[in-house]
Amino acid sequence: MSRQYFKELLAWATADAAAVANTASETIAFPNVVIPANYMADGRILQLEAAGKLSTTGTPTLIFRIRWGGVAGTLLALSETLTMGSGVTNVNWWLDALIQTRVNGAAGSLLVMGNLSVHSAAGTLLQNVWGVSGHDAPAAVTADLTADTALSVTAQWGTASASNTLTGMIYNLTSRN
Repeated sequence: MSRQYFKELLAWATADAAAVANTASETIAFPNVVIPANYMADGRILQLEAAGKLSTTGTPTLIFRIRWGGVAGTLLALSETLTMGSGVTNVNWWLDALIQTRVNGAAGSLLVMGNLSVHSAAGTLLQNVWGVSGHDAPAAVTADLTADTALSVTAQWGTASASNTLTGMIYNLTSRN
């Protein structure tokens, strides 16, 4: 039986986001995107692509997360703790994640898996496959899919310094079906 499928761009950035700098707290890296109530039907896949630049002093650590419901919301994906190089300036980072609805409803479930690439220094690339528990034990997470909810990409430096900056520059959220 034939099915029709489509791809729709739901949200995008047209300007750089506010920098995540001088903090060791988990911070929103791009403005939240609100996913409408009941949008996440069974099997629906959202593809999240985000990229930007970062600079460091010392050798700080860095963690990326995707959350359902803001910084205090449900954790959907977590990177490993990445150790950055010292004194890097404006190097690239890029993340790509697939968010699939396994079950919809008030006790719905979402499965997230993806890739993360970060230049920790000039010519040094850290690669990370990530999901709810980092690089291992992929699993779906329970989430209420019946209310308007913010989808959040966050970053967290291990050390607060005005020289540790992460700026989101490109953001695309696409519905793949």
